Amino acid sequence: MAITRQEIEHIAVLARLDSTGGIFDRLAEDMQGIVGMVDKLQELQLDDLNDVIDTERKNAFHEDEPVQHFTPDRLIAPNAPTFEAGGVSVPRVVE
Repeated sequence: MAITRQEIEHIAVLARLDSTGGIFDRLAEDMQGIVGMVDKLQELQLDDLNDVIDTERKNAFHEDEPVQHFTPDRLIAPNAPTFEAGGVSVPRVVE
């Protein structure tokens, strides 16, 4: 499939792009390169792809297991100078 300059100009009009620049030839070449790469992908032999995919696995996730619960008393209190009512106690600054 060949992409022409006229098709690029038509797309630019539809997209309301500025058509005063002279970049349409370069854009047509770039688009042709992209289409060429997609055509290359069509040539791939994917018949044996199903052998690679593991379709027998029903659940790949493990069961959730409870872990030790940490509370502020156990995490903050050992490192805080004073710990009261679930938080770090600091000296009053405002009189």
